[in-house]
Amino acid sequence: MTGLFRIILAVLACALAWVGAPARAQNRGRSAAGIDEAVLVTSSFNGARVTIFGTAPTSPSDLDVVVLVRGPDRPAWIGERQRFFGLWLGQKRLRFDAAPTYFGVASAKPLGQVAAPDTLALYGLTPESQLAVQAGDTGMEPEERDRLMREYARLRAREGLYVADAAGVQRLPGGLFRADLQMPDTTAPGLYTAKVMVFRNGRQLDSTLMTLVVSKIGLERVLYRFARNSPALHALLGVALALGAGFVASRVLRRVSVT
Repeated sequence: MTGLFRIILAVLACALAWVGAPARAQNRGRSAAGIDEAVLVTSSFNGARVTIFGTAPTSPSDLDVVVLVRGPDRPAWIGERQRFFGLWLGQKRLRFDAAPTYFGVASAKPLGQVAAPDTLALYGLTPESQLAVQAGDTGMEPEERDRLMREYARLRAREGLYVADAAGVQRLPGGLFRADLQMPDTTAPGLYTAKVMVFRNGRQLDSTLMTLVVSKIGLERVLYRFARNSPALHALLGVALALGAGFVASRVLRRVSVT
């Protein structure tokens, strides 16, 4: 059963149905892909591998397949303390109205060899291009803002939430391809999108968009929904539980010490 919590298997029937499609895809210059619809998260969830199978034109041979998987947006911020006479005082913050909780890009080679940086940003293939800076923070110097955005992306990458895999796409015989991206155990529940893009000479030729859902099940789902719908009551119950555990522990230790 643990395999259910580690991987998302692509729908093989869809892939088999598309085996005969490469010839048609060559003429139309289009791609097709399939993915499972959901990831189930329980207390034993320790990450998942998203696997996408699909078809892409086999000619010309210089086509590049890039797969982007991104999670639900959330408000976020990054802060930087300022050093003043040997002390770290205050904090400079850059706030984002929306930032993807997960951002993964898989390709067969480094993205810098697929397209120019401005093209990658245009199609949302860089984490910085996915960050929506809060209106009140747009007055920050562009160089400083860009640096903090890069630092935010670096911190998320260190947590495994922002992933760039230059060997994540494999071209298979018959015009098929396989893309793999790893999700960590801290992956947030919600609606995710998976976008397959075909590039040639730095220009996008085609794209296919799919969705999948990461959701908690069982007791984890009940607690998660309760915490989101009633945060104040959830906090009070947490404090009460902590006090109760402390009281029980003190009574047990007192009885042990007496005997």
